[in-house]
Amino acid sequence: MCVCAAGATDSKPAAMAAAEELGAVTVPSGEDQVERIRELTGGRGVDAVFDMVGVDATMQLAGATVAQRGSVTIVGIGGGTFSWNFFTVPYEVNFSSTYWGTIEDLHEVVAMYRAGQITPAIERYSLDDGLEAYRRLRDGELDARAVIVPHDS
Repeated sequence: MCVCAAGATDSKPAAMAAAEELGAVTVPSGEDQVERIRELTGGRGVDAVFDMVGVDATMQLAGATVAQRGSVTIVGIGGGTFSWNFFTVPYEVNFSSTYWGTIEDLHEVVAMYRAGQITPAIERYSLDDGLEAYRRLRDGELDARAVIVPHDS
């Protein structure tokens, strides 16, 4: 028997609330974050970590919370570095990075969108407001993807 649960952690309350609405067990960021995640997993750690940010802090969290024989996948391209050695990351952890996937994966995502199985969260900006969109992304103020269009629509 396999007992599986999805979990999420984020520094943004809105992201945590969205994850909870989707059924995830959430752990807020903070000084005791690693200990709380380890406690929820009975000290074992998590089987799979998907880092959607990719900065030093999130990569360190991934290494500190992944279980032995677990997997860490870095999706975000925040410019962080993953520090690995035998004494800080559990044995036999699979580490991978990805920027996207295969063209077949892209076709599958488009098909899921067309079928109404996924709905991306987006905020549209005019070309004139493009710098504001980048500023909001940089400052972590967006809970969606910024889409810049050539004119208001």
